[in-house]
Amino acid sequence: MTDPVDVVIVGAGHNGMAAAGYLSRAGKKVVVVERMAKVGGMTSSGYMIPEAPEHLVTPCAVELLFARGSGIIEDLELDKYGLRTVDPDPTYAYLDPDGSSIAIFRDPRRTAEDIARINRNDGKAYLEFLQCLDAMMDIGFPLMKAEPGRPDARNLSKMIGSAIRNVKLKDALTAISKGTADQVACERFEHPATIALLLGIAAGAGPVDDDGNAAAYMILAVLHRLGTGKPIGSLQAFADAMAASITASGATIELNAPVAEILVDGGAAKGVRLADGRVIRSKMVIATCDPRTAMALTTPGGVDRMLMKRIEHAPANRANAAPFLANVAMSKPLTLDRHNQWRQDGVNLDQAVGLIGTPEEVRESFAAAKRGDIPRRHAMSVTPLSNSDPSQAPAGQSLAYVYLPAMAVDAREGWSPELKDRTMTDIVRHASEYYSGFDAEVGRFVETPRDREKRLNVTNGCVTHVDFGALRAGVHRPATGFGGPKPIFPGFLMGGAGSHPGGGVSGIAGRIAADRAIRALKAIR
Repeated sequence: MTDPVDVVIVGAGHNGMAAAGYLSRAGKKVVVVERMAKVGGMTSSGYMIPEAPEHLVTPCAVELLFARGSGIIEDLELDKYGLRTVDPDPTYAYLDPDGSSIAIFRDPRRTAEDIARINRNDGKAYLEFLQCLDAMMDIGFPLMKAEPGRPDARNLSKMIGSAIRNVKLKDALTAISKGTADQVACERFEHPATIALLLGIAAGAGPVDDDGNAAAYMILAVLHRLGTGKPIGSLQAFADAMAASITASGATIELNAPVAEILVDGGAAKGVRLADGRVIRSKMVIATCDPRTAMALTTPGGVDRMLMKRIEHAPANRANAAPFLANVAMSKPLTLDRHNQWRQDGVNLDQAVGLIGTPEEVRESFAAAKRGDIPRRHAMSVTPLSNSDPSQAPAGQSLAYVYLPAMAVDAREGWSPELKDRTMTDIVRHASEYYSGFDAEVGRFVETPRDREKRLNVTNGCVTHVDFGALRAGVHRPATGFGGPKPIFPGFLMGGAGSHPGGGVSGIAGRIAADRAIRALKAIR
């Protein structure tokens, strides 16, 4: 390509396409380059089980939880381009080994009543806890949507207003935002089942014994307000709707176009050179891929050595614990017979995300991962995708998305095919203690963190690109000098999960990158 464009975006994940959508709607000429054969990145799906070619596999995320509150769906008119969602209610359910359960309903009072069936004090405590989480959401969502380092009157006023309204909760909010998820759950609740429910929710955000991890409980407030938002046709339908939207507004997407080099000349980014030799010249480059990968692609010697070394040390699954993901295809339905029978209230849990793992099993999952060990029993969640969206499996059959939040990135004995199979055997055996249907398995897609690293080109298979933490937030995400409102160096911005606000399917990181690019382009003129 000889004619320069305004912006070239590296990566057609949802953040890359969000950036392209906002830029193209602002009249900018944009090209998105993607190394894979389809759009979506971590939000892509496909028919990836040879033995079960009609089961639609989702390798990473399955919900639009945060996208529901980010504005991306409305701004890019994704409904117009085919996005449809379903919201199971209850959304999640803790499944106890004894057959009992605690369901999370959209109605918080109904959830509290369900907890009270197990422990009356915990039911009351849940509503009190939710007051804090609602306040945290009122403050946290504007904070997530605000651009770090740049005054934002609208979001700032929302945060201040919420802080004033909830001033009496200041000490409680501080304790939650600074504490570990395990500590906060044990402080506020009595019964092991309630604690297991809380730990199962928080584990998706990282080790439950990390300071600050308790902030992950905000997801409960989000679930009650917004629901899960599972796309009909998997998250690929969401990615495809985004692609249709941005191309309609003038952006171009190049698939099967891996970047060989981010061109840096005279200290400024000037475009990209693709692996096939083509060069796309641009005024700005936005990298939405893994930050370490992005910086490694820059022209050798083109970027300040200190910045290069700083990003090389950005933590990615530093604790050696990362999600282990599997999709299991079955020739018959997947059901929770024993747990549904126990309830005796007419509530069916078959569409809910089932949380499996006692408090001890959740804790040991992270502890074992840190040691490099693989336990025989696992903390996990099971999402029966085809129960809420039958299009994802043939009629009468089923598909389960099995998510283990804590598995060793590097196993002590090495991730051999034998270890992978043995681990899956244990996982399926454990899940079968709760669900009926796994005995009819016809095929599976399994991804260790190292498998994910190879497939998606993310360091250590880190789904958030860079670990969360108080020192890796806002202008300091992914590292000091990388997250402020100005380009990292002239012509170069980041806008993926390694940027503010971080992982999760929201598109906010892409929108912020687009806003920054628009300002930088004005300065270039």
